[in-house]
Amino acid sequence: MVILCVGGDKRYEYLSEMLRSIGEVYTIGIKSSKDRIDKYEDMPEKADVLVLPLMGKGMEVVCGEVSCPLAAIAGYVKTGGIVLGGRLTNEQQALFAKLDLESVDYLKIGSLAVKNSIPTAEGTLAIAIENTDDTVFGSNVLITGWGRTAKCCARLFKSSGAYCTVAARRSEALADAWTEAADTIKISELAAKADKYDIIINTVPAMVLTEEVLLNVKENCLVIDLASIPGGTDFEAAKRLGIRTIHALALPGKTAPKAAGRMIYETIIDILEERGVKCDKGDKT
Repeated sequence: MVILCVGGDKRYEYLSEMLRSIGEVYTIGIKSSKDRIDKYEDMPEKADVLVLPLMGKGMEVVCGEVSCPLAAIAGYVKTGGIVLGGRLTNEQQALFAKLDLESVDYLKIGSLAVKNSIPTAEGTLAIAIENTDDTVFGSNVLITGWGRTAKCCARLFKSSGAYCTVAARRSEALADAWTEAADTIKISELAAKADKYDIIINTVPAMVLTEEVLLNVKENCLVIDLASIPGGTDFEAAKRLGIRTIHALALPGKTAPKAAGRMIYETIIDILEERGVKCDKGDKT
């Protein structure tokens, strides 16, 4: 099996090395990788599998220091091959379908989302420690949302001695948070209660930390937004109000790249095996 692994952060360096256990791997835009090729035109043979990093909204993919046309790179995948990428758009998937390639967004696989929440939460805790003058122990922490990442953050911060409050819309989510021994408030109560917290962590991919909410936060409150671009914080208002905000994206690749690479690798193995592709480690046929 021939695999082409393109671009990405340090987690993809580890991923490309792990993929060598199941096939012949070529890489573009991964400096430390073996069998690195400088451009896709140098591919000695067409790939069975194309592994892409987390994608933007356009029709190009970042290959190290340059961007490459997605259509051109996909042209080096065998007809009927598989494209695996993160945050694939409908337009990108339509392109692959037109080229008779199956595409799978590995970030939508539930098992990876669960695993990724761990390094994300650990990275969030590290940011809180590095960017506050007080201990996390004893701090009042507000977490907006109650998905996988929010749950992991609540457990980690609580185990570090923080007093955690969860803000969510659905009553079921609030009840579930309550069973985790967290205080709860409704999203609609944010503006009225924002002055109680030393650290606010947003996981909601929608505008929840509005200017109205930010007007009421504590002086020296730290806001950490984990939601994908554009986030759930009014960053312009925060800057104007002098509120410290950190839009912490792609934390798994920054805080635990080896573990994050292994998580993607395990997910890719699952995806391929579900499609009948033999993935015996050490078998490169």
